[in-house]
Amino acid sequence: MPDKDRYSKYFDEAWKKIIERLFPQLIDFFIPGLYLDIDFSKGVTFLDKEMERLSKGSKRGAKYVDKLAQVYLKNGEEQWILIHIEVQGYADKSFPERMFRYFYRIFDKYGKKIVSMSILTGSETGVSEGKYELHAYGSGVVFRYLSFRLMDYDRDRLEKDENPMAVVVLTSQEKELAKRKGRKFNAKLRLVRRLYERGYKRDEIIALFEFIDWALELGKEEDDIFWEEIREMEEVKKMPYITSVERIAMKRGLQQGLQQGLQQGLQQMVLEALDERLGKVPSEIADAVNRMEDEDKLRLLHRHAVRCASLEEFRNLLDSANSSK
Repeated sequence: MPDKDRYSKYFDEAWKKIIERLFPQLIDFFIPGLYLDIDFSKGVTFLDKEMERLSKGSKRGAKYVDKLAQVYLKNGEEQWILIHIEVQGYADKSFPERMFRYFYRIFDKYGKKIVSMSILTGSETGVSEGKYELHAYGSGVVFRYLSFRLMDYDRDRLEKDENPMAVVVLTSQEKELAKRKGRKFNAKLRLVRRLYERGYKRDEIIALFEFIDWALELGKEEDDIFWEEIREMEEVKKMPYITSVERIAMKRGLQQGLQQGLQQGLQQMVLEALDERLGKVPSEIADAVNRMEDEDKLRLLHRHAVRCASLEEFRNLLDSANSSK
């Protein structure tokens, strides 16, 4: 599909689905105090029709996602939660005003208490502090909302956090950071491996995988190799969760020509991983990798390429692979 459509799908579908599928985990990650007060046994209602009416006439597009949720607190009170997700490439001075407009429209129409939160996915700096002020001659208003910039979260802490939303934040960070070819593949494979290592539930794995797959889109060659790695990983772990979503791959046409260019793609991935981590690859190493035809050995070399400490260490591993039968 065109890049613009893919970008729109990332925001319109990926974020909306992850909010609906992992709503309790999202609240626990960003607003733990609210999470403790919500009675999730009474369910969560997403007020999409109400949000659609309120959004008429507002600026719309792939850069904005809004979800309005209704929950009940343990004390029996009703609570509405507005989640506004936005990608910003620059400091937008009008953003706090837009958050205020959503707040007063909801309150004016429905008279409900609202928790307003914004999730900013971009790499911009100098974003607002989560406050809008309007004053005139001693009269006015101060409106505060919760603001979360995903690029500010510490990656080491996210890696250790067992909440599935930590994977979503890591994925969003990787989407911003993956500017060089090759990095995106390694990041995507690492994030998917993490789904199994952390012991998430099957439905959480499926939801997170779909988000990662949308956010970190690979080229055809890399995607073929990625699916081969996933199949191999699931066979080893005896946990066929992602391959149970193989219909996703079928819809995207990955079943046809899966082997086409696989050998060349593996060679390229090995060299790109080395170049990204350890610098310019010597010609003799590049030539040896490009001469290798055994796909299993190339997959093994790729694993070494993303883990070895030096080019000399990789050279020794390469010599060993070439000498083995």
